[in-house]
Amino acid sequence: MTIDIIEELRAELRDCVFTSAERKTLELELAELIRQRDEALAAGEGGISPLVLHLRRHRR
Repeated sequence: MTIDIIEELRAELRDCVFTSAERKTLELELAELIRQRDEALAAGEGGISPLVLHLRRHRR
């Protein structure tokens, strides 16, 4: 579920040390996930976005 991934990204941003570039990338990904979640909720959809699937495949 998108909400779980959003919470995981928030935790990573809170608890990990990243370079400025890494942090900026994660913040942008988080903002995009939130945008997609809000858009899906507004449309009444509950599916996983392509971005979430991408992030799951490329997690550290």
